[in-house]
Amino acid sequence: MTTPSLRGVNEAESRIRRIRCTVAYDGSGYAGSQIQPDLPTIQGEIEAVLSRLFDVPMRIAASGRTDAGVHATAQEIGFEAPVRWDPGRIRQAMNALLPDSIRVHRARLAEEGFHPRYSASGRRYEYFIGDREESLSPLRGGRIWQFGRPLAIAALRRAAEPLPGLGDFAGLSRAGQPERGTHCTIERATWLRTPGGDLRLEIVADRFLHHMVRYLVSVMVEIAAGARVEDELRTLLGGGSGVPPRPAPAEGLYLTGVRYSDGWNRRPGVPGLWPIPAGPGPAGSPAD
Repeated sequence: MTTPSLRGVNEAESRIRRIRCTVAYDGSGYAGSQIQPDLPTIQGEIEAVLSRLFDVPMRIAASGRTDAGVHATAQEIGFEAPVRWDPGRIRQAMNALLPDSIRVHRARLAEEGFHPRYSASGRRYEYFIGDREESLSPLRGGRIWQFGRPLAIAALRRAAEPLPGLGDFAGLSRAGQPERGTHCTIERATWLRTPGGDLRLEIVADRFLHHMVRYLVSVMVEIAAGARVEDELRTLLGGGSGVPPRPAPAEGLYLTGVRYSDGWNRRPGVPGLWPIPAGPGPAGSPAD
């Protein structure tokens, strides 16, 4: 997590320290979180703002990538900043310059050796589905999967039963990571109904592969809707043959937590869909 350009200025300006931030964003208008040439991305927006603030080209590291249209309440990023900029000032300045679709919830000093991706021990995603006719609303577009047909939560819960534990997700992801393979350990996968009547999946794992959550949601929904047999997810996890799934829509998916040695960087929940619970924990900075 280095920014060589900061080391090339005069001695007074070259004094740096590592900063980590917890960032939320609406991914609707972006081609994903990771920077891409000539396309709007979350990383591109943040790096442009930091480059403007520090007057040097900036690069950030992130806890992971999210696809086009996927949202986050708890993406963790890290970068090096001039020592004269304290975390509170950085957070305030970033929020003043970033578009309304991106907000820094929390900024703080990073401990020695911290990396947003490699220091993480777990990630939490939440997926939201509107399975009632009244959930089909233009006011909710881009926020949930507007499925619009009844789904039995008991069937979704049965479909999720094979998920906890170590599994091979080669058949339930777009791609793995060559250096780490396609095995992931899921800690829990829980379906419930929100106070507003939507379906919510909370899924926690040590890591996730490209499109993995969206493929899992798609298979579970098809099982609950009767389009797949009940044990088909278990078969796919075991490497057996089956009808390949299509990923569920990106707009229902949220990255809502990354776990480090000091705990989760944010409590579960998505404002407007599932209330963030009160109590101890880093829901955000005191200014939120």
